[in-house]
Amino acid sequence: MPNQLARFGAATLACLLLAGCITAQTDSELSPEQQRMIKLAGDVEARGDQHTALALYARAAENSGNAAEAQLRLGQAQLKARNYTAASEAFAKVLTTDPEHPDALLGLGTAKLKSGDNEGSARTLGVACPLASAASACNRLGTALILLGRLDDALAAFERAQSLAPNDLDIKVNIALTQALAGRTNEAVAAMRDVAQSHLAQPRHQANLLMVLGIAGRLDEAKKITVPDMSQAQRQDLLARAKQVREATTPLAKARAIGLFSAA
Repeated sequence: MPNQLARFGAATLACLLLAGCITAQTDSELSPEQQRMIKLAGDVEARGDQHTALALYARAAENSGNAAEAQLRLGQAQLKARNYTAASEAFAKVLTTDPEHPDALLGLGTAKLKSGDNEGSARTLGVACPLASAASACNRLGTALILLGRLDDALAAFERAQSLAPNDLDIKVNIALTQALAGRTNEAVAAMRDVAQSHLAQPRHQANLLMVLGIAGRLDEAKKITVPDMSQAQRQDLLARAKQVREATTPLAKARAIGLFSAA
């Protein structure tokens, strides 16, 4: 199977980046006809016809005079299609009339992050995070800051995300991983053990505990961790990444070595 490791710790932040999709406001500014077109686009998209769905979203946005709701829908669809330039354009149109629109800021910051513009993403999501009522913006801000090697700022962003979603295990994982990258390995291990012991824990959380123990150099403890469906080769790869993190000399090098953040 291709890249099975992506099911485990090495894709945690990449997976989180896909969570928390943007949703339009329920009190629609669109006409009934435009709303029907948006609904049709959503139905078509759900059936897997992304090309037709994008055309419908684009037509709805144009017919609405680039109304914010339609542009947000279009931008989100472009994100799913991995057309980050077009997604950025859609979200930017919303921001020209409403510079502090939280969903548009989140969408634009996400498009920048996915396209590799980490500086731009951090700036945009840095505006979005304090405005957001959901954890996504702060969580993605943390990802961008990790990629810039700004571990203390990343930790603060993840902690803000946790305050908005205190029971989200994946955000707790992000905090533990950032602590591990920052050399606070005892705190990281304790945090990851709490996550792994949750009744909601999944195999990827066990894999992240294995990773954190490896980063901490606590290999005897790591040997006792069982991760469902993880092959021996995947286990060795994960521990090899942990060794690279231990040996890296800068925060950015550690982030790249861990293999968690570059895919985001």
